[in-house]
Amino acid sequence: MYNIKPYSNTRQWYYRGSLESCNYSCSYCPFSKKPQNSKELEKDKENLVQFVSALLDEENGISRECAVQIVPYGEALVHKYYWQEMARLSRSPLIEAVGAQTNLSFDVDTMIRVFIENNGIISKLKLWCTFHPSMVTIDKFLSQCNKLSIHNISYCAGATADPAQIGNIRILRRNLSEGIYLWVNKLDGLGRRYTSEEIEAFMDIDEYFYLELKHHKADINKCTGSCFIEAGGTAKRCNICSPSASSVCTRKTCSCYLSYCNQSLPEMVFFGKYPSFRIPVYPKAVFFDIDGTLITGNSKQITDETAQMLRKLSMHSSIFLATSLPYNIAMRKVNKVKDIIQGGVFAQGGMCRIFSRKYKKVFPLETAKLNIIKENAGKYGYSVHIYREKYSNIIYKITLSFNNYNNTDSYIKQTALNTRLTDGSYNPLENVNIIFEDGCIQIVDKMAGKKEGIGHICREMGYNPDQIAVFGNSASDIPMLKEYKFSVAVNADKETAEAAAYHIQTHI
Repeated sequence: MYNIKPYSNTRQWYYRGSLESCNYSCSYCPFSKKPQNSKELEKDKENLVQFVSALLDEENGISRECAVQIVPYGEALVHKYYWQEMARLSRSPLIEAVGAQTNLSFDVDTMIRVFIENNGIISKLKLWCTFHPSMVTIDKFLSQCNKLSIHNISYCAGATADPAQIGNIRILRRNLSEGIYLWVNKLDGLGRRYTSEEIEAFMDIDEYFYLELKHHKADINKCTGSCFIEAGGTAKRCNICSPSASSVCTRKTCSCYLSYCNQSLPEMVFFGKYPSFRIPVYPKAVFFDIDGTLITGNSKQITDETAQMLRKLSMHSSIFLATSLPYNIAMRKVNKVKDIIQGGVFAQGGMCRIFSRKYKKVFPLETAKLNIIKENAGKYGYSVHIYREKYSNIIYKITLSFNNYNNTDSYIKQTALNTRLTDGSYNPLENVNIIFEDGCIQIVDKMAGKKEGIGHICREMGYNPDQIAVFGNSASDIPMLKEYKFSVAVNADKETAEAAAYHIQTHI
């Protein structure tokens, strides 16, 4: 019935059973008008149990770490069998998260007890809770949310962006716990565009509301990590995709969160490994490379859009830089947001700074090779750039630029070998660290590097390595991308992308 094997490498599973009933009676929703009898509910339970059994089958089931989200028509979590099966899923070592969309009308204490009695793992449970103002009071909904918090359940809450409900949604936001994300979905059938005032109001409530208003071009190649299974076994890539669209998507745009969250959008990085649950996961600090990551092409400044993204992120995380650029040039490129930058790793790790603590660490560079570097500049066609600490005159980085010559990787590496900077395997000689990047040879102290510099800042600030995120795009970023669990490669080559936990195709 459920052929899971062709999709065994899927990261995000969605399931929609045959349930088509709801205990709410919202005027726009058809499911409250379809009460289901015990026979139909038994059939829905049978379908669910078969789906879970297929996923957990040792031979033909899932074969990698993944998440499972139940996205029902109607309301599923008023039925105990959904809790029993979610508990069964949570016990699998390969399933890292399991949950469902719900109107949060179930008896929280009773259903959590069912989940626990079936040996469910609470830390894996994630709920997407929708507020229906025509069916429940704000106080009642908040009371239910508080019960979830008491049980240590991860959840998000949200509502439809009905302009008539802006006041109530604001009240809900003010009274929800600060750490709970309140999303707002665009209202289908509004019959007009949102006014600028309405957009501003909803953006004040949900900083990601603008994603609801974008036209996300459908691209099946960006959704290969998801699989949507319906009762009976029909499989497709998402909830709005055609069942026959295994290799081609028949949609023009991804028009709802459950479809566009499967794309490699930059914003989805901050919704954790499994964005479908819509629960943000913000690190304490984020370290950004600049050229190729925050800035594309030959631009000298970050864009206004990037600046806006960084400002939003700074509300949750401290922003640091991790760049091969020296301090002054780096800060000019991020001038639009220099007030929110907390410091960074500069000059490929030759210098580390924390502005609030007036902390600066410089790694003096071994300069024994400086004379031979200068002597060979004309012969091999490079210019020499020496970076010195302003007050002590300590050299902390040397860059050899090949901009006007045959700057192929092989030529540059051969030059490093000929000038005795590296050995036959291109390993650095003496007490230095050599980086080949963007038609340059960058030389810093052996103890310097982006990875090492981030480590220094983390120790100084008291950050646990699991509490930070790093963004990069090039081979020189690979050590830091491999070192930190929350690492993101931006439009990177295959080797760099494979070094990171996440890979996004769209520039920030």
